[in-house]
Amino acid sequence: MYKVSKLAAGSVIAASAALGTASVALADGYSAPRVAYERPADWSGVYFGVSSGYQWSSIQVESPNNPPGFTSDDRNALVGAHLGVQHQFGTIVVGVEGGWATTFRDHEDDVACPNPADRCSAKLNDIFTIGARAGWAAGRWMPYVTGGYANGGFDYNARAPGAFGASTLIESAHARLGGWYLGGGVEWAVSPGWTAGLDYKHYEFGSATENAFSPAGVFTERARFVDPSTDSITARVSWRWGRPDAVPLK
Repeated sequence: MYKVSKLAAGSVIAASAALGTASVALADGYSAPRVAYERPADWSGVYFGVSSGYQWSSIQVESPNNPPGFTSDDRNALVGAHLGVQHQFGTIVVGVEGGWATTFRDHEDDVACPNPADRCSAKLNDIFTIGARAGWAAGRWMPYVTGGYANGGFDYNARAPGAFGASTLIESAHARLGGWYLGGGVEWAVSPGWTAGLDYKHYEFGSATENAFSPAGVFTERARFVDPSTDSITARVSWRWGRPDAVPLK
């Protein structure tokens, strides 16, 4: 019992000494250091940027006068630009974004035409998009989903083989097709105003019948583009105008 009483008395003396030391320090003007913190990035604002990546398309072209047509698998590099506006509500970020992307490598996957002596090909030229985005603000990261309207430009070409691997253009046609897209991605706030990210989109387009012409501009036949589809994956960089991110306290 004596040892317990002695231990309790010692604890009281030690606590009193600590409180006394703290009181002396505060009386001398000493204050504890302030804790530095950084507020999560704010995603609100208007932004624009550029992107580059890869696309792969499946394009079916038919001739009403010469069925059954052919399907071309077009694969090309892709570059683009985008412009959008978004606002953050708590951890939810919603906005609207428009974009344009174009293939820049002149490559076509040619296959046998309905006339086996010739070679046919079809390819994607460009895509315009306008749609909504919804994201989740996780500090400096924002995963998101997106979807909306898409409009794609497609080309059809038929060539006759020549000597030494050369070929001669027989006819060509062009179509602009409306459709839709769905996708998603993730963005990272690299620094105040700057973001980088990865974006994936799947596109589905409608059908249209267009006139095909010879290189001299003479009508040759009707060419029908049937429900092309496209997938793309791109890396993107954006600059955003908006409220600046919070800076650490000093």
